[in-house]
Amino acid sequence: MQLALKGLDDRSRDILQRRWLTDDKATLHDLADVYGVSAERIRQLEKNAMKKLRQKMGDAAIAA
Repeated sequence: MQLALKGLDDRSRDILQRRWLTDDKATLHDLADVYGVSAERIRQLEKNAMKKLRQKMGDAAIAA
């Protein structure tokens, strides 16, 4: 999973890490304030990042 995360851009990786990979999970609104965008935009970025992550992990499983 770490290799797949490294394939994401910095913002997408940060959003996923703050939303899912920490004990103190950030809300969409928290991240919207950090990045100066709407919570809806953060949700879109998160959705796209998850799609890319699943795709990269699937590609790695096929190659194994």
